[in-house]
Amino acid sequence: MNFHPSFIPLHSGTLSCFHNLMILKYSIFLTGCIFHFYLCSASYGDTCQINGLEPEVLKSLSYEPPNKELLSTGQNQKAWQTFIENYEIPIRKVQDWYNSIVDKQSADAAADSFNKDVLPILKKLTGRAADMKKQALAIPASSEMQKFIFLRISQLQGRLLIIFLPMQNEEKASPETCYRGSTKLFEIILGLTSPSMIDISKFIESQNESQESFETVFKESWPETPSA
Repeated sequence: MNFHPSFIPLHSGTLSCFHNLMILKYSIFLTGCIFHFYLCSASYGDTCQINGLEPEVLKSLSYEPPNKELLSTGQNQKAWQTFIENYEIPIRKVQDWYNSIVDKQSADAAADSFNKDVLPILKKLTGRAADMKKQALAIPASSEMQKFIFLRISQLQGRLLIIFLPMQNEEKASPETCYRGSTKLFEIILGLTSPSMIDISKFIESQNESQESFETVFKESWPETPSA
């Protein structure tokens, strides 16, 4: 089962109401697909194969950059670079972290590197749409670029969700699945007294947001940042 979300370009001018709704539907559709894939994976009896996606497919998930119109100003170019460095690259590291888990030794190593490679971006992306909008607004850019970054951040939350939601449902599964027999990794993800387990649970809970709430946040004003 392959997952290839289509790309919806944004324009540098004021978005029409219709275009706003299309973007919202796209983001909501993405979230729906995430949960659909998760449910499908359970029916396959292999919760380690994330939502029906092979690790190679998960690793290759990527999205097109902003169009030339959005990147026509130096401010927006800098904003996009800031997003890549602070969001996209850390998420790629998490995907590499997950894909590295192939046996007990690599699972133990993943447990040791969790706080360094995973926890910072997990905490950064823990929050609802309003929290992520604040992060997007904190990046100096045009309102259109900030909207683009906001939606991309929501997509990255989805990437984390399809990794950690199945892993936290591994409690009744064989230890030879995602944890590859590693007690250390099991404790990181599911240990009752593990701080990391609490952090993961907080992230998952923060993604339980209604469509109406997301739409409300997106439709609220996006103050224009003065050009540098």
